[in-house]
Amino acid sequence: MEVSPFYILLAKLEDEISFQRKVINTFMFAQQKSSPEITLKTIDILRRLTQSFRLIALVIEEVESMADKYMKEQALLLSSECLSLSSLLLPALEGMSPIFLDSLRVYEEPILERIESVAEFIENSLQDQEELATDELAQTIEDIMRTLEYHIKLGERAVAKII
Repeated sequence: MEVSPFYILLAKLEDEISFQRKVINTFMFAQQKSSPEITLKTIDILRRLTQSFRLIALVIEEVESMADKYMKEQALLLSSECLSLSSLLLPALEGMSPIFLDSLRVYEEPILERIESVAEFIENSLQDQEELATDELAQTIEDIMRTLEYHIKLGERAVAKII
């Protein structure tokens, strides 16, 4: 039996959700003191977070072609959960990372608000049984990812000069 690439994407998305939960527990509930090692680890986590946004965009792009309504719903639920966890994770990491969330904007809106609005949009479309504008949604998620990637690169340069 051949496994569909879409199922592999969903499995990876579930892994990312599990990873984000562990990181949230580590950084939100265990008070970490800032150090160069913690900063580098935080940058790695942020980099992985951008990969989860890329994964969400891929899942959203594939949802439109899915015939199985249950799988569509699962994909959207997992995407929404991953986005919601990301909006919790970013502020938890901010104090130990070289990025400042206040300066991150996507479409003239703070990045956290944009992430939360995308997650809410997905959840509302599930409740209202609406069809999603998947191309536009995937593009927004990719723009969030690119914004975060750009600021991570800037932060890495700053950290490299200090360390």
